Amino acid sequence: MSTAQFTMEAIPIVTVDSLATHAGLLDDGRGDCPDVVRSQMLKMQLGILQRKPRHEQVPIHHEIAAKYLPALVEKYRANTGALNSSTTLLNVISYTPYFVRFLRTPAGQGIAALQTKRTVQDAPSIGSMTADEVAEIGQFLSTLLVLQGIAEVDEADKAILIPKLKQWERTFPGRLASDTSTRCLTLLTDDSRMRPMMQAAKLMIEKNLTNCGAPGCGRPQREDGSDLMQCARCKSAVYCGSDHQKKAWPQHKALCFAASF
Repeated sequence: MSTAQFTMEAIPIVTVDSLATHAGLLDDGRGDCPDVVRSQMLKMQLGILQRKPRHEQVPIHHEIAAKYLPALVEKYRANTGALNSSTTLLNVISYTPYFVRFLRTPAGQGIAALQTKRTVQDAPSIGSMTADEVAEIGQFLSTLLVLQGIAEVDEADKAILIPKLKQWERTFPGRLASDTSTRCLTLLTDDSRMRPMMQAAKLMIEKNLTNCGAPGCGRPQREDGSDLMQCARCKSAVYCGSDHQKKAWPQHKALCFAASF
């Protein structure tokens, strides 16, 4: 089947495995397909998914994170450049608790520093990218910097990237590319004025792993002061006790998948 045929026949059908296939995680018989082509197909499918109701999108994001994150990050590390099929899919699922939890594992360490370095390496060519591409790079990098901090980011990389971010702010005024550049700049310079806002963003992203997920609760620990209990299946939700876990199940069940890590 040609790439054109594959696109026309398969692109409209968006599933967890189809997204994984376009990200290069599953064998589809197109082993020599360039990553730029895979990225285009992946973005087409993600665009179709984005037009669906939110309650249809979110379970797919969570399932692909639960099922494929280790393989996706391994693929990301093997790829080059700040923008490729792996970063596109990682960016889309970076809000899920599975992604947040994976970053805390040994396999998830150092991704913020690596993505910063790749953005520096790609900086000369970013000027020729579209505003959407620059926004995607900035969005993924800012999420990583919020979650992993800047301690492991190379000082030389920061020195090179900060002026570039200021340039991208000016180049794309009023666009998401400018906003994400501002976010990265704020994080890399550790701007004290914005620190409370960035900390609040971090707490919001991490809340599924730190606060009871039962409606109306949100406690950071049990009443006796002990740690919250973890969902045994997904390991990406926590509760005060079994009663609160049962209370949360009607909402949680659509997002609860057996994690591969």
